[in-house]
Amino acid sequence: MELIYIIFGALLLDWIIGDPQLSFHPVALIGRFALKLEDFIRKIISNEFIAGMICTLIVIFVSVAIAYVLVFLGGIIAAAFCVFISIALKSLLTHAKAIEKPLKNGFLGKARHEVGMITSRDTAELDENGIIRSCLESIGENIIDGVTAAIFYAALGWYFGGAAGAAAGALFYRVANTLDATFGYRNTRYRKFGTFSARLDDVLNYIPARLTLFAIYIAALLCGLRAADAVKYAWRDRKKHPSPNSTWGMAAFAGALGVQLGGPTCYKGVWKQYPNWGMKYGELKIKHIGQAKKLAVLTAIIFSGIMLTVVCI
Repeated sequence: MELIYIIFGALLLDWIIGDPQLSFHPVALIGRFALKLEDFIRKIISNEFIAGMICTLIVIFVSVAIAYVLVFLGGIIAAAFCVFISIALKSLLTHAKAIEKPLKNGFLGKARHEVGMITSRDTAELDENGIIRSCLESIGENIIDGVTAAIFYAALGWYFGGAAGAAAGALFYRVANTLDATFGYRNTRYRKFGTFSARLDDVLNYIPARLTLFAIYIAALLCGLRAADAVKYAWRDRKKHPSPNSTWGMAAFAGALGVQLGGPTCYKGVWKQYPNWGMKYGELKIKHIGQAKKLAVLTAIIFSGIMLTVVCI
């Protein structure tokens, strides 16, 4: 079936090529376009919330239109390419490995540096426990943001619009998520301008975050991990984060691995008193990173299978 080729073709491309950190990567180009458009929109619209909303909608519209044009020209190959640039499983695994390797060799400084590449928290004073915790939290959160949510919208788009819909759906999500990362800051510049993009990202992740829990449960079973605890602690701790979606992945991974994540976290010198997620059965260990990587890969594959089954029934 067409959708199978699109989704698993995208996953295969991601596995082979990964997420190249190039200045002309389509997502990077979209981010730069958004920043240029921001300057223009701010000059003609004084209301910051309205300006941010219009800027977000224009960038999304242009990106979705490009997806339709690409599929019109290149068919399902172009559709698979659009889904491929919308996911980042290989990148997530690569970053985790870059943290795991120096930890195994006792190079905490290098590991702290690598953690700083994937998180905005302060890393200079992190001990081994803090480094592992940061890595696991990133994997648990980004398996949704970076993989399953894009696959969800690709499948949803295909259901309503075929190959072009799959491409448009995946890019629609990736662009919205990118704009949240670009504008969704609670600082003076973006507190109002970025509100729409931040709330849009929350809405778009709402269903995928919860559906991903089913995939994590099955993946944990196959990995011989604590599958029941993945569900138990995801449900118990689902509201223990300012984001309505982040804890579903992080708490599920914590439960599956039998560890405790969360807790006080420092950002730019300011401590945020997050509660803990999961249950502490033992100390955080380097082996948990390897287990989390396997869990992430299986979760992505199983989630893809679930979406294919649902939309093709």
